[in-house]
Amino acid sequence: MKKRIIWLIIIVIVVISVLFAAGYYFSSMVITPNVWNYEETYRNELQYKRFTEHYYANLPKEEFFIDSPNGYKLHAMYIPKGSNKTVIFIHGHTYTLMGDIKYLEIFRSLGFNALLFDSRFHGKSGGSNTTFGKYEKYDVKACVDWISKKTGENSIIGIHGESMGSAICLLYAAIDEKCSFFIVDGAMADLHELLAYRLKKDFGLPAFPLLHSASLISGLRGAMFFSEISPVTILNNIKAPILFIHGGNDTDIPVEHAQRLYNRYTGIKRIWICPGATHSKSIVVNSEEYKKQVKEFLHAIGVI
Repeated sequence: MKKRIIWLIIIVIVVISVLFAAGYYFSSMVITPNVWNYEETYRNELQYKRFTEHYYANLPKEEFFIDSPNGYKLHAMYIPKGSNKTVIFIHGHTYTLMGDIKYLEIFRSLGFNALLFDSRFHGKSGGSNTTFGKYEKYDVKACVDWISKKTGENSIIGIHGESMGSAICLLYAAIDEKCSFFIVDGAMADLHELLAYRLKKDFGLPAFPLLHSASLISGLRGAMFFSEISPVTILNNIKAPILFIHGGNDTDIPVEHAQRLYNRYTGIKRIWICPGATHSKSIVVNSEEYKKQVKEFLHAIGVI
């Protein structure tokens, strides 16, 4: 009897240890991923011809740092157009602000200034981990406040988010009413649901118990519990118009996420599903239609 109890205790300890180790590893993939080097993202964008060296060199840009209310510096780039209208860009997971340069000309052609910045734990910004919006939404607010001081309290400010940036965008929108519009490209409805899908798709593993262990460890490591990042549950706190964009062939974040967000949101809204586009590649697959969708949305809400 005693031997059985001892073996049972050993088995329980081993299972808990394995589950903890696996949960720690997976939580690290989420909150402290291998991020791109800043210069690597510049070269990558050039390689795929999303902009040219000449275009980038001739942008009237100012680079500087904005103080985050979370206690670190945010690397930012301001590109003026001599307007009272500004769009703030939020890039995707593991990348940098270089990923947003490809969107610039759409908005500059419509008379917008632009503010790009590296999210927490990415690029040249500080921060010990990434939290998909739990802390980043306050960084976005710091950027919005910076623009308000720069261009005046009556200025028109909008936000464009890509992938993780779109989740951050929506979570920010729920806590501040300063912005006039939001454009979310490749948005997820709920982080826990998305990670369960990715565990199955990428590793062939069920969500329970690994995802729950990883979420607990993530929270204990000072990041977030995965259930805290659920844009679909906070939509009723958003007042401004939203344009949802999603790739029709997106397998990283299935298009159903965008459709759920669109269906749930009760405010002014539009949605465009780009046929044939994979994750956050709608601008690449059909740049003319992307520009058309943005222009029609901004015109419909009276911003241009």
